[in-house]
Amino acid sequence: MENKNLSIAQSYYALINNGEFNSKDFFDLFTEDVEIFYPKFGHAIGIEGVKSFGQQVRQLVLELHFEMDQFTYIAKDKYVIVEGAEKGVTRNGIQFPDGIISHGKFCTVFEFENNRIKRMHCYVDPDFAAEDAERTQRLSIIQHNSSKEDIEIQTRKVVENFYDIQFGRTEGNIEDLFAEEIDWDLPGNKAKFEWVGKRKTKKEVKEFFTELYRNVQSEKFDIDFISVKGENATVVGELSSKILQYDKLFKTEFVVIFKVVNGKIVKYHFLEDSYSLNEEMK
Repeated sequence: MENKNLSIAQSYYALINNGEFNSKDFFDLFTEDVEIFYPKFGHAIGIEGVKSFGQQVRQLVLELHFEMDQFTYIAKDKYVIVEGAEKGVTRNGIQFPDGIISHGKFCTVFEFENNRIKRMHCYVDPDFAAEDAERTQRLSIIQHNSSKEDIEIQTRKVVENFYDIQFGRTEGNIEDLFAEEIDWDLPGNKAKFEWVGKRKTKKEVKEFFTELYRNVQSEKFDIDFISVKGENATVVGELSSKILQYDKLFKTEFVVIFKVVNGKIVKYHFLEDSYSLNEEMK
């Protein structure tokens, strides 16, 4: 009996992975009076409840896949407990988990009756892509018992590491310091200077440095001071760079605004004299 129930629980996830979660084979896994529970969805009874739950999930998630090879199963009498991981893409186009705040972990308790699912209670955070940033941040602070001083130490460390990697003082991939979703802005004439503009993802950060080093040769980059308040940091300094396309030296003061959450940069705004850059490079 336990082996049969385990096989049915595996079929539940396999059918979802195959996109067959609205099929007769899928609904046949359940008893007519099945009870399901899912956080924020609540309870539902019967096959219609299963269908309603599926419809609600599909409104939130565009793609969903369970990492079945990483599942842990516990089967005992009429129960099967599954601990595992899931990944996918939300309707907003955000991939999850981000591996920083959301990790795709879940645990589901199945109860069986005559080799059909009688009860299914799933315990998972429905904030798949960690979009509930404020609450997550507060919980993280509570979890790690972080004081304001701890947060500021972490913020400064990340910012200093950013510059250490950028200027070759430390080995590493600079894009790994960033969260998956980023508020990045370097104002300027993008039609003229390909490396300026807004960016939103870690992948785009990596592309920025490729574009930057292809077009700009740093001659001097002096930081006057770094000011940190909580998760926010401001870096003030001056730089000199050769713009290779024009073979001209550009000098400017700059201000960089960082925000660091849970050890990852979520905001990077670089402010320089972009007007002079545009006017001087002719």
